[in-house]
Amino acid sequence: MLGPGTNILPSFIEGFAQEFSHLTDNLSNVVGVLRVNTAMWRNLLFLMSMIFPGLGLAHDFGARIDGATWHLEPSPLKCRLWQAVPNYGDAVFELEAGQDLKFYIDSYRPVDKPGQAKVSIVAPNWRPDISPKPIGETRLQTGRRPIELAHEVANQLLAELMGGMYPSFSHPGWYDPHPVQVNVSAVNFQDAYSGYMSCVAGLYPAGYSDLKLSLLHFETNKYGIKGKLKQRLDLIAGYIALDPSVKKIYVDGHTDSDGRRGHNWELSRLRAQEVKDYLESQGIFPEMVEMRYHGEGRPARRNSNKANKAVNRRVSVRLTR
Repeated sequence: MLGPGTNILPSFIEGFAQEFSHLTDNLSNVVGVLRVNTAMWRNLLFLMSMIFPGLGLAHDFGARIDGATWHLEPSPLKCRLWQAVPNYGDAVFELEAGQDLKFYIDSYRPVDKPGQAKVSIVAPNWRPDISPKPIGETRLQTGRRPIELAHEVANQLLAELMGGMYPSFSHPGWYDPHPVQVNVSAVNFQDAYSGYMSCVAGLYPAGYSDLKLSLLHFETNKYGIKGKLKQRLDLIAGYIALDPSVKKIYVDGHTDSDGRRGHNWELSRLRAQEVKDYLESQGIFPEMVEMRYHGEGRPARRNSNKANKAVNRRVSVRLTR
């Protein structure tokens, strides 16, 4: 027991000093561990930001590790490979029959002001040794498709995703100066890419933009379907069988100015009739085809020389949706 005259202050100070010494030793150990494992903590913070998006910056968008999903929409006319970026929009690779690959972002929120967007390639946070690689800048467009890239850059982005890297896009914010950053995740990409390549291999050789207007040229006083004319009509008929959005086919027959008007009128009818009959023989419904003929009355060029007359001896086939 302590007597009434005992001074406890030296004992208290000594005990406090010992505890403080232990505490500083422990803190030194902790700091050392943190210094050694900086990358580990960075990765942990990244994982936490993916699991709890609210912990990150309000203007950063990207799919969580456990939620990154690639979707494939295959058809003989279009291959569409896309990923939903939560709270931002869809990042889409799209290849239509007969066209070049393109990449675009469909944004849930429209962009009101045009500007510039930066495109770069970044490594996932678990690969901190790899620095970001700038690709360049592209025009930031107004509306719900603010970013669209042509096939050269789109193919580069596909290659980077195959290597596990993330395409990244940065553009001005909607309502304040803080930039928006969108990262497209490479998680689960490779399986979807295999399906995409199978779709590409099965695409029809021509698309609507290639076939919506075809000009079939004939020799003087001829109207039979053969050779290149037949190949073109086969391509048109095959496409229409795949695209239910085509509603009408307009077939218009023409001639040059050689010969009598009555003869040319009948010749233009025979040419248009041959084309119509051939399309129907390939499975096109007759009610889809509207046939017209104009004789020499609607030349594409003046009938002033042989080359121009060859252009005027034609049947046009126009598709409408």
